Parts: sequence; structure tokens; C-alpha cells
Amino acid sequence: MMMPCEVIVRYYLPAMRYRIAKELMGNYGWTQVEVSNKLNITQAAVSKYMGGKLDDRAKKFSESSEIKNAAKRIAKKIAEGEIKPTDSIYEFCLVCGTVRKEGKLCKLHFDMKRMEECKCDVCR
Repeated sequence: MMMPCEVIVRYYLPAMRYRIAKELMGNYGWTQVEVSNKLNITQAAVSKYMGGKLDDRAKKFSESSEIKNAAKRIAKKIAEGEIKPTDSIYEFCLVCGTVRKEGKLCKLHFDMKRMEECKCDVCR
């Protein structure tokens, strides 16, 4: 069974990186290289995200209002030089916590495995 944190790594992080890259490139005119340097990921990963080669579940996750809003906020701070790497870690974790507390991670997790909803509270 895939653990909730594995869902975060496989789907949430790429969704956030995709949205932030999209914001930085689309609204601030950054290049893939600039985005990759600031997000500490490879240029190939940015290219993959921007080419639409994101897993379907990650794409779906990236459409959530929490992800979109957080990505806009983080991209703005990055573009304006207001954010340090430790700040972006905090921002990522804050959104992750919100997604978990609101049960959205559980829904994605259960949909993936076609499991019945359980009574656990691990994510919350």
C-alpha cells in the first residue's frame, strides 16, 4: 500500500513545482533554467512539467485552489526576491498540511487505490 507521504512526494510536490514554474514563466518571463535554479530541480524536470508530461493524478491535484493559490503566492515571492529556500520549504509544508487536514489527500489516496473510505486520521 502506498503511504500518504508517498502520495505527497509523487503527486503533490510535482503539482506544486509545475504550478510555480508555470507562474514564473508565464507571468514573470523566467526561463526554464532560471526556474530550475530557483526551485533546485533540473531544467529537464521543468521542461517535462511545461510540456504537459505530468502524471494525470498530479495534474488533477494541481487544479485544486490550494495548490493554485499557494503557487501564485510563492512564485510572486520568488520573483520579487522576498523568499529564501527555507521560506519556500515552509510554504510547501503549510499547503501540504492544509490539504491533509481538509481530507483532500485522503480522497486522492483512496481514489487511487479504489479503497473504501476508512476511519483513520493519519493525514489529519
